[in-house]
Amino acid sequence: MADESIEPARIHAISEQRFNAHVVWARGAGPVVPIKEVEWLEIKPGRVLGTLFVDLTDQELHSAVIAPDLAGRYRAVDILGPHSNVREAAHKTAESMARVHNDYDAERAQGDEKASENFFAAAANESKLHTRYTYLRDQTSAVAARRLIEIAMRWYENQDGTFVEQFQTTAFDARIWELYLWAMLRESGFRVDQPKPAPDFLARGLLGDFYVEATTANPPPADKVVPLPRSEEAIFDYVHNYLPTRFSGPLDAKLRKRYWERAGAEAIPFVIAVQDFHQDLSMTWSQSALYEYLYGVRIDEVESNGKVQKVEVPVADLKWGDKKLPSGFFKLPDSEHISAVAFNAAGTLSKFNRMGIAAGFGDSSVTAQHEGTRFSKDNTGETQRFSQPVTEESEEDWIDGLTVFHNPNALHPLPFEGLPGAAHVFEENGIRTQFAPAGHLVSSTTKLIVRVGSA
Repeated sequence: MADESIEPARIHAISEQRFNAHVVWARGAGPVVPIKEVEWLEIKPGRVLGTLFVDLTDQELHSAVIAPDLAGRYRAVDILGPHSNVREAAHKTAESMARVHNDYDAERAQGDEKASENFFAAAANESKLHTRYTYLRDQTSAVAARRLIEIAMRWYENQDGTFVEQFQTTAFDARIWELYLWAMLRESGFRVDQPKPAPDFLARGLLGDFYVEATTANPPPADKVVPLPRSEEAIFDYVHNYLPTRFSGPLDAKLRKRYWERAGAEAIPFVIAVQDFHQDLSMTWSQSALYEYLYGVRIDEVESNGKVQKVEVPVADLKWGDKKLPSGFFKLPDSEHISAVAFNAAGTLSKFNRMGIAAGFGDSSVTAQHEGTRFSKDNTGETQRFSQPVTEESEEDWIDGLTVFHNPNALHPLPFEGLPGAAHVFEENGIRTQFAPAGHLVSSTTKLIVRVGSA
């Protein structure tokens, strides 16, 4: 018998983005199934979800009802179909959603729940907390990211037992980068395992498997911080001499780990995903510096007959202060075991905030403006500036802004088709080429404004 104190079920049609914000974390937990979702439903706020989908193997229409289990993980509680048409599917799905809503704990219990992670449970003294962690935990302007992460964390595995403590203290940025990669892989349709103790992820998909190991370029000691450049000459020196040395350390360290020698990893593509957190706003120039270090070439603009052309200039060594090291990571001994290096300047806390706002998790007192540069949507290859408010109508994917630099000498190349929403840099007939999806994000910033009088 239904509890008469429960509010009647009100079922709303919602966006795919809002639906995914709740369930993308669960998508990679089971077998990879080829389906296409066509409608999404919700009893707010995230109490019960529903989706109508086509099974691409037989073209039949089915539906699923999803709710958080007793540990907070969104999981299917009812699978219906096949349905004869969309109207029938929507009606039967709504009936099932209402039933779950009316007998909530009994209907959503799975019987195999295990304790889930809580990234915000106190794991260190307040004095040791990272400033960006306390911002995420406490500030209204970060509430969208916080609510999104609170849903995601229920599915995340604490591989070595240190994730939560480091998320709160010494490695906040690095842990955010790992969460970003995890979300991107699951959104891309992979089943994502977290091997213990490493590498970070094993992505399993219909087109094959590959490993991903995350790393970051971190801030140098306080007495060695290099100020952001202002003049044209200083920018050149910073981008072409200093920034590549910031990538060399973390990438070389991962190369020395020799992950490919682990049992089961010998013949599977291996990707290092690197992010630059060494200084605020340094990501403005990071991607070009990474390109230079990986391939050992610099792109210069040369004017000839009144036209400006981009040409590659070989770079044998990198020099900064008393540091000198060889350029060309993909030319180093053993680097043939690295299939590709992935980078996304947008893989930061701001990305979580934008995705959270677009999913309807934001606070009404907060407005956000996303500004930057992206490739034009007409496939001309030109870049253009953009500035747009972040709202529940915004469309952004986790993979937006990701660039995959393919190793031309890889023993086990990474198929392009595995990450179709990313930009890809690859070598063909000795010439490096970049393919970027229309509208691909190059770099951006997010401005947040909290109305006066709001917390």
